[in-house]
Amino acid sequence: MYDLPVISFDKKYLYGLIGEGIDDDKFSEQVSKLGFGVEEISKESITVELTANRLDLLDAVGLARSLRNFMHKSKRFVYEIADKDPGLEIKVDRSVRQVRPFIAGIVARRVKLDEQALVNLINFSEKFCETYGRDRRKIAIGMHNLDAVKPGLTYRCSKEGRFVALGERDESSYSSIIETLDKGRQYSGLVKGRKGNVYPELIDGEGAIALIPVINSERTRVTAETKNMFVDITGTSAYAANKVSELLASTFIDMGADVKRVRVDYGKKQVDTPILDTRYITIPVVRAEREIGVRIGYNNVISLANKMGYEAALVDRKVRFRVPEYRLDVIGEQDVIEDLAIAYGYDYINPKPIYYAENGELEEETKFNRTVAEIMTGLGFSEFANSYLTNDDYNFDRPRIKRDGSAVVIKNPKTEAISIMRTWILPSILRDLSMSANDRTPQNVFELDLAFKVDRRAAKESYHLAAASLDPKANFNNIKATVEGLLYALGVKYDITEQSHGSFIEGRCADIRINGKNAGVFGEIHPEVLKNFGLEEAAVAFEMDVAALMPKS
Repeated sequence: MYDLPVISFDKKYLYGLIGEGIDDDKFSEQVSKLGFGVEEISKESITVELTANRLDLLDAVGLARSLRNFMHKSKRFVYEIADKDPGLEIKVDRSVRQVRPFIAGIVARRVKLDEQALVNLINFSEKFCETYGRDRRKIAIGMHNLDAVKPGLTYRCSKEGRFVALGERDESSYSSIIETLDKGRQYSGLVKGRKGNVYPELIDGEGAIALIPVINSERTRVTAETKNMFVDITGTSAYAANKVSELLASTFIDMGADVKRVRVDYGKKQVDTPILDTRYITIPVVRAEREIGVRIGYNNVISLANKMGYEAALVDRKVRFRVPEYRLDVIGEQDVIEDLAIAYGYDYINPKPIYYAENGELEEETKFNRTVAEIMTGLGFSEFANSYLTNDDYNFDRPRIKRDGSAVVIKNPKTEAISIMRTWILPSILRDLSMSANDRTPQNVFELDLAFKVDRRAAKESYHLAAASLDPKANFNNIKATVEGLLYALGVKYDITEQSHGSFIEGRCADIRINGKNAGVFGEIHPEVLKNFGLEEAAVAFEMDVAALMPKS
């Protein structure tokens, strides 16, 4: 349902970072062993498909680091900042609490930049903020020429301000930037506080250097000639901002820069970022061997850990892994064991047969679901399958449904696209139709699968059936006939009552009631919903709880 990150790198720059002994065949082989895919290799560029969790690989420096480790060409497993004195200080005003309360930063001196290194940093920042940063809502990154930054940095909110925005010649007000510039319009929704627009700004001794999270100032523009850099990371989570500063510090250290901390003064407390806390995960070797299914041995575990960037040591018949500072995806021991399996090589892990004492048999629920699917196919609908993972925008906002706290929320999502588990299926169906909107109509599709909700603080799953018809001639009577044909074929007694629902046109929507209880809804899709999903033709749809349709035993 959602695309994996596909990143293009300058081939000469990337191969230069990896070092001698790399060519197209070797690169493709090693990337494949790491579990990623090479989309294309040309004379000038390389395009790689990555997994959404490995955010450290979104830039060439991180990908080269990972490949050097994997090929045992690197001995650096620890990233530290020797000098504890901060290279800069930022005072945080209380006014930012209502919008973006947290900031972190790093100073990188003697950065070795050229055009390709700069392009790589900019592309990484944009892609990272788009994915992990949830299109800058959770995290935004700003890069500045440190030599142009004047002492006295303050992070605050103001009702208005002025500066020369990046790429512009003339000074403009913040409100004008929001209204006229592409970046301003794109991120205008991120400067709204409880009482209308407020403008988070980063100012130095001379004036504003950033309208956060929208655009930086032209005065502190970073170019290929920049030698010293200051990077600010702002967001809604202190943990996330601090971890991103650690990832960026690792990148600049690998680029040969002298990295220093930035002191963030919140008034009652001060935080020096990046923190670079040492974090260990200790795992018994036998547990790792049991999970992977092979005998590894202590010495081999250390070597495999090094291939994945971990510093590892044997401690009382267990192996202690130091989690790399740049690995935001490593949460617990299962992540480490998965890395060991990758380093060992899945091709060398032999599958074991599973023996059953009895013959299996389909559950009654599965048999019933198949019957329902066969009936829908007979009614002229094609079956689709989608991911259970979605986000608030697709699940609630686009279908015009209020966010009611019923969704199962994914903790620490790696990308904005997969932040919750779907509470219903119809948005998935509408998204499917939007992807084939240029095909001939009518288009009739359905899906029968799980939806998820929080009920009494526990996650509950249930099978739903959703179907939609994209057809300029579609109307309420068409979808009513489909619903009644399905219920008749199943032998279900039902009642239909008029209903209001945000996703359907008022007066052209109805409830399906079985045994006096609501079992589903159907009607004509609201024009605003069609627009939100990029659909130009009329559409009708329904969704039902499959359990309500099953015969009672």
